[in-house]
Amino acid sequence: MRAIVKCYWKFYFVLGLLTFLEEGTKVVLPIFLGKIISYVENYDPANSAALHEAYAYAAGLSACVLVWAVLHHVYFYHIQRVGMRLRVAVCHMIYRKVSVTRYHSVYLPRSVRNVLGKFSVN
Repeated sequence: MRAIVKCYWKFYFVLGLLTFLEEGTKVVLPIFLGKIISYVENYDPANSAALHEAYAYAAGLSACVLVWAVLHHVYFYHIQRVGMRLRVAVCHMIYRKVSVTRYHSVYLPRSVRNVLGKFSVN
């Protein structure tokens, strides 16, 4: 496990930052939506400053949704790639450890199935 952490910690750190930005945009979305609803509830046709403020909140809401969509798909694409690399690395490590034993044809399939079951996504 230490070898996996040493190998992939940088990439997971970057993915963690992407996740932080994605979750940050999901937190800001209801705030913008609440401000737009507040404008509609207190509608005053004579107040043009409130109208421009509502436009700014709508633009912010649209930008947050766009940023969330892009970050979400980029994050899941890269996390799937790293997951497949981890599977290959763990399979190789198990194969190398089991192949030195005399009964590798018995232990190999069981070991691979047990370990890779932990990495599967349901």
